[in-house]
Amino acid sequence: MTSTSPWSSSVKYSRLPKSEWDSASQDSAAIDFSSPFNFESAFTYSKVMPPYVEEERKYTPSLLTRICTSVVVFLGYALVFLTFPISGFLAIKMVQQFERIVVFRLGRLQQPKGPGLVIVLPFIDKWRRVDMRTRAFNVPPQQFITADGAAISIGATVYFRTKDVSLSIASVQDLNHSTRMLAQTILLNTLTPRSLKSIENDMNVMNQLIREEMNTTTNNWGVEVSKVELSQVTVVQEAVDGVSLDKLGTIFSQLISGQHSPMPNLAHMSTPPSALMTALLPPSQPRPSPPRGATQTPMVTPQELLSSVKPFLNEALVADVGAVYKFVVTGSNGGTFFLDLKNGSGDAGSGEPPDTPDVTLTTTTFDLHAMFTGQLRPYAAYMASKLTVEGDRGVAMKLDTVMQQLREARC
Repeated sequence: MTSTSPWSSSVKYSRLPKSEWDSASQDSAAIDFSSPFNFESAFTYSKVMPPYVEEERKYTPSLLTRICTSVVVFLGYALVFLTFPISGFLAIKMVQQFERIVVFRLGRLQQPKGPGLVIVLPFIDKWRRVDMRTRAFNVPPQQFITADGAAISIGATVYFRTKDVSLSIASVQDLNHSTRMLAQTILLNTLTPRSLKSIENDMNVMNQLIREEMNTTTNNWGVEVSKVELSQVTVVQEAVDGVSLDKLGTIFSQLISGQHSPMPNLAHMSTPPSALMTALLPPSQPRPSPPRGATQTPMVTPQELLSSVKPFLNEALVADVGAVYKFVVTGSNGGTFFLDLKNGSGDAGSGEPPDTPDVTLTTTTFDLHAMFTGQLRPYAAYMASKLTVEGDRGVAMKLDTVMQQLREARC
């Protein structure tokens, strides 16, 4: 025989174990939390679908609202019937097998209609036609720096289709634009933390990861991403030797804080930390300024700069590059200069180049000096809008290798 405990109540409260209660205060602490009132919320919420599309509760309009709605809808049908066949051109819609029509009748979302003939009441219904076939769009090539310091450019092709027409209309304002922006963001977030070698070797895995990540969001929009195909990787700048994702945090913290003591894990790096910091910071991040008391490298004119590298030009460098660079330098002592690495043993000087330039580079006097002295990599200057490129961008990015070889020859 079961006995009813005096602690039982319709309200769901759990009593503490008796071991934690003092026997002397047990009776005095007994409180009945039951209530003669029944509180129920008129609203329910869904975390999966938008509440106006698939909600647990069923909205029951008032009697007056239902009467007014019925009268307006009846008059709408009567108007179509009385003015037929003229009204047929406005009210009757032909829906293809791969299409659906979403109707908002007096502001309320109706069930999707189609395929076949669908009647839409003029002046009462607002409707949208939705194509359910698979579509595709291209994500334009995105330029970013990988975990190992490589600068690459890669895009993607995304195939998607609408699987829930009501959600695609009611849950997102501009489906195409939102899906494109989502694909671009997920592409960058997925590939940026990885190395160049990992991206090139695991292309199929990257496609699958991006597709699954996109579906996590697009399923709530009534859209299913069926396939993602990454484009061919274009390597703008090779990976920096000795750089890994685990080391970047240490490198950045020392450089930003102004510490210049050498670190053991950077002793074998071929790229100086200052150049690495300039290359890896995105354009939107401020570059670290030199600490107080530090002296900057004395500036030289572009003419003196090119004259100083001219003796180090050779046939091997010309054979390796095979291009003519034209520099349009603005600022103090600016002008037009050239670097000929296509003819003979190479040449450099002021004025127009003797041959048609393969690429024209526009920059300031200070930035040109920083690039030739290794303080600023050409790709970082290009990404930060400090270097304007007209012509073959691949030839322009070879300038980093040229300047590195010239610095080694001068040393």
